[in-house]
Amino acid sequence: MSVQTPPPPLGENWKSWGERLNKFITTNRDKLRHKTGGESATEDGVMMWDDTQGTIVVSKNNVWVKLKLDP
Repeated sequence: MSVQTPPPPLGENWKSWGERLNKFITTNRDKLRHKTGGESATEDGVMMWDDTQGTIVVSKNNVWVKLKLDP
């Protein structure tokens, strides 16, 4: 899972860039993604909700690590 980057400001038309940036933010802002089983942990630092374990997991060194949650 790679991280998408926002559109760069190009040229003099800041209004157009602002609209593209706003669209990027609204379409990419979401809740914590759910781990469905097909995701790989190849990119460190990816957080997901693991419904099977009922907790948040984060990718580190090619494995999913369960985060400890205080009640």
